[in-house]
Amino acid sequence: MSRTGIARGDIRPTGDCDGTSDCFYRRPADFLRKQTDYADDPRESYNGPPFTKEWLNHKLFIWDRNIVHFLYRRENMMYMMMIGVVFLTISFMTVHYNIFSHASFAYLTLGLMFYFMITKNESQLVDMYIKLSAIYMVYRYLYWRITESISYEGFLDFMGTMLIFFSETYSTLLFSLGLFTSIMILSRRIVNLQGVPKEELPTVDVFVPSYNEPYQMVADTVIAAKMFEYPPESLAVHVLDDGGTDQKCNDDNPNKAKEAKDRRQMFLEFAERTGSDYLTRAKNLHAKAGNMNSALKVTNGDLVLILDCDHIPTRDFLQNTVGWFMKVPKIFLVQTPHAFYNPDPVEKNLNIFGEAPAENDMFYKYIQRGHDFWDSSFFCGSAAIIRRKYLTIIGGIAGDTITEDAETALTLHAAGLKSAYIAIPMVRGLQAESFDGLVLQRIRWTQGMIQIFILKNAWKYGGLSWFQKMSYTSASFFWFFPFARMLFLTAPLFYILFGLEVYVAEDIELVAYTMPHLMVAIFISQFIYGNVRWGYFSDVYESSLAIFTLPAAIEVMMNPTDPEFEVTPKGEDSSKDRVSNLAIQFVWFSSLFLFGFIVGIYKWFMYPELHGALSMTMAWLTFNSVFVVTSLAIASERKQLREYVRVPSNERIIVKIDTETFVGTIIDISLSGLAARFSDSVVEQMKPLLHSGKEIKILIYDNDGRLFAIYGNFLRFLFGSKFTMRFKNAETDLELRKKLVALVFGEKTRWHEMDYQEDPRSPFSSLWLLFSNAAKSASIRMAYKMTFWDFVGEVRVWLKIDPPPQKDDD
Repeated sequence: MSRTGIARGDIRPTGDCDGTSDCFYRRPADFLRKQTDYADDPRESYNGPPFTKEWLNHKLFIWDRNIVHFLYRRENMMYMMMIGVVFLTISFMTVHYNIFSHASFAYLTLGLMFYFMITKNESQLVDMYIKLSAIYMVYRYLYWRITESISYEGFLDFMGTMLIFFSETYSTLLFSLGLFTSIMILSRRIVNLQGVPKEELPTVDVFVPSYNEPYQMVADTVIAAKMFEYPPESLAVHVLDDGGTDQKCNDDNPNKAKEAKDRRQMFLEFAERTGSDYLTRAKNLHAKAGNMNSALKVTNGDLVLILDCDHIPTRDFLQNTVGWFMKVPKIFLVQTPHAFYNPDPVEKNLNIFGEAPAENDMFYKYIQRGHDFWDSSFFCGSAAIIRRKYLTIIGGIAGDTITEDAETALTLHAAGLKSAYIAIPMVRGLQAESFDGLVLQRIRWTQGMIQIFILKNAWKYGGLSWFQKMSYTSASFFWFFPFARMLFLTAPLFYILFGLEVYVAEDIELVAYTMPHLMVAIFISQFIYGNVRWGYFSDVYESSLAIFTLPAAIEVMMNPTDPEFEVTPKGEDSSKDRVSNLAIQFVWFSSLFLFGFIVGIYKWFMYPELHGALSMTMAWLTFNSVFVVTSLAIASERKQLREYVRVPSNERIIVKIDTETFVGTIIDISLSGLAARFSDSVVEQMKPLLHSGKEIKILIYDNDGRLFAIYGNFLRFLFGSKFTMRFKNAETDLELRKKLVALVFGEKTRWHEMDYQEDPRSPFSSLWLLFSNAAKSASIRMAYKMTFWDFVGEVRVWLKIDPPPQKDDD
């Protein structure tokens, strides 16, 4: 950026900016002052004939945006409207009209919501109507629960009733915060750097923090970062190695000390070969935050790009992100999505990878865009650029909690600074590969966000606007979900096994209040998040994790400063089928549920007067059983033999076998090999020349359209014409590795085919997909078999029964 503060090229100051450092967005409405801040939308322009469907969509889009601009530019009017909506909602909720009238109104509203869902109406006004209708429905239900459904029938019954009501209240508040966050999502455009002189571009330090991850994983990320389309003189890449600190190299255990020294030497040599820098420190203090703060003291770039060591970026990452720092001087952060090249344990073990939106899509494709509109998109630990001078003001990356990323963003937002979120995936990383690793990761997230809620509560910061406080509250309040989820899972057993009346309602009240409430929860989730999260997928993740995150949540609530940062394991061995040691928890639960079914059936025949309550409770228990069985399938690890992910491709390949040359098309490619397709006639010519292990030469076009050669070994033909081969020296030949990393990861469009593209399934269809895939899994049967004797052993210990005598091997 020029010293006058005025940028060139496609970069323009915002609104009434005078070119000084005080030029920044003052409130969310400022984002709507210029349509150029929006990403392109095909509905913005239309040149065809009038009165067609496309013409109508164009007109509705323009009218819709104009109305929204009108409201958001007049904040006082918007606030008055919000107050009016709250007043009308309370008024309608408290009107004691006939229960049949309420039921009619509820199902009419549901009908309209369903109509707009199936017609896929994308109008912002329709979106607001559905959200306001949903708010009314859920709060009318909550009002009925408070005023008519809760009664004192005995101490234990009352306690059970209040626990269920607590869970419903939490869910309602979380739902309200989620609607607020998503009331308007911002699709931010890329600020083009074209025309900006190289000398005016900010200097960038790339931090690649590492602890115990494999060498090649770190190397690939550094190689990709060195190939950024950015002036080399303005770019420095640093490996921040916490696995080779002085403390580790001088460990009392000689094996650990040797391992740390070897690691340090290996990365020193790699840094020299690639022109990057190797940085370590004396002691492993304050985990990842301490590692980065140590590096901040010895580097001096204007901007700091942070990449987890498994997050491989595209070549144009800096081209697409740096511009916002030049356009808005008070932006401290530009965050981009985390995208992944491997399935998480849920996707892998249920065999749904690529068949459904990824678990993180809801956050990175929708929720973060909502936070961005409210000027509170926050730092997610990686794939983000931070302005150094603002980090320096607060003393570096924050470290009072174990979620240093969100804490840092909160601190800088409270200082009056701004953030931006570009919702274009430009990194591909490695997700937790085992269920144990996933649990460890989510325990850290749970404890860290609860720490923020308690220790760094947004409402304590006077520098935050009210909407930023709401946004941060929504982000941290979600992580109390284990309490509500465990209550919902176990509540049916309270009634069936112990006879506790935890939910009191007449049949007509269930139809008029409870059923519309449940249907609204399903419909609104599908309407808002259907493209990024299928129905009940959240329930599966929360049910499988709540058993383990609940104790962690209680622990951090009792002692908020106690948790310590634990690294999510990466590069785990997944070459064999196995059952997680954590699976036994789900065996316990499924056994309890089975016992509950037996008792429920017994009571059905013995106590006919309980048929109504038992019907609802048994249905509830059946619903919960689906998630417990699915959770056991998730904890049953399926083997994964491929070391590297294969990316779909459709590019030309030239194969040379001895003196013969053949031309085909690549099907998919990875860092270790590829598969290609040839015509039947070519395959017949190739087969006599090939045998397994035969060395061959191939020519492939790189991203710039130039041919380069790779030597490898032929493996086999699959399905008649699918030619497969493995590259030679792909991990030892640095120049070849650079070519492969650029080819596989360098262009974000190459990964587009791997991302979920289809229309969303209905909630019931997605529920059936989850359960049927879990039930079909051979690993779930293995899980019950392998955990049975562990389960019996735990029961014997609990009942204090002596173990059976061991048989003599002789």
